[in-house]
Amino acid sequence: MPFARLRHGTIRQGVLILAASVLLAGCQSMGMGGGSGANDPGGKGGPPPQISGVALPDGYSLDANRTIILGEGDRWIGRLSYSVSSSADDMFDFIRREMLNHGWSEVAVVRAETSLLTYLSGGGDRVASILIQRSTLYGSKVDMTVSPSAGSGVAPARASNGRR
Repeated sequence: MPFARLRHGTIRQGVLILAASVLLAGCQSMGMGGGSGANDPGGKGGPPPQISGVALPDGYSLDANRTIILGEGDRWIGRLSYSVSSSADDMFDFIRREMLNHGWSEVAVVRAETSLLTYLSGGGDRVASILIQRSTLYGSKVDMTVSPSAGSGVAPARASNGRR
């Protein structure tokens, strides 16, 4: 019986390795894998083709290792991370102006060494939190996180603990 157990374990490992390989290959073909990717030989990012409806500057460089997007068009959620050659102050002004132009309502704004802007979508069903940091050498880094709002019915319900 030890041989059968070893063989079963080896088959299980082989299936897991095959499944992981298929998943990684799928991520790479969607542009979500590590590195610069086959679609971007120069190492520059660019707009992921599946998103819209948010402020994205020309010439930004996508950080594929920190970006994860679910959905498409102007209904996407997830995190979009990128860097730009513009200063953090210029990016703050750009995002503040352009998010309003895309139909988002400003909820809260903090302009500082690390700036934070928060917006609510026109339909009120998504929230965008945008963090802008100065880069070490030049330019700035932006993390834009878009998620369902608490009142949208998409967020998971809280567990009841019996207290009122």
